[in-house]
Amino acid sequence: MTLSKGSPGFAAIYQAYIKPNRESDYQNAWKIIAKYFVEHRGAIGSCLHRTAEGMWVAYSRWPDKKTRDASWPGENDPSEELPLEIRKAVITIKDCMDPDRKLPDICMEVVDDLLLK
Repeated sequence: MTLSKGSPGFAAIYQAYIKPNRESDYQNAWKIIAKYFVEHRGAIGSCLHRTAEGMWVAYSRWPDKKTRDASWPGENDPSEELPLEIRKAVITIKDCMDPDRKLPDICMEVVDDLLLK
């Protein structure tokens, strides 16, 4: 998703339903990953939301798509190039996701962005 004029250039959006009793694990792993990508990989920030229906939505903001794409090294998921703590957090996040709950399609276009104006 490209952001509006005047705001950082790129946002990556991740959504998932979380298995029962795994919300705390998910949040803790998300914080570890988000902090790492801000401090070491060029992300501008990250935000985590939970909808009333129980879907979790996270997004990260980047100065541009090139920086975001370069931030995830290697082909593996998680990449062996990432520190062990980050790889473990990625695995935790994947394990917390509920594969039995299907995600709805979300289509959106940035019309305006007052966050950074």
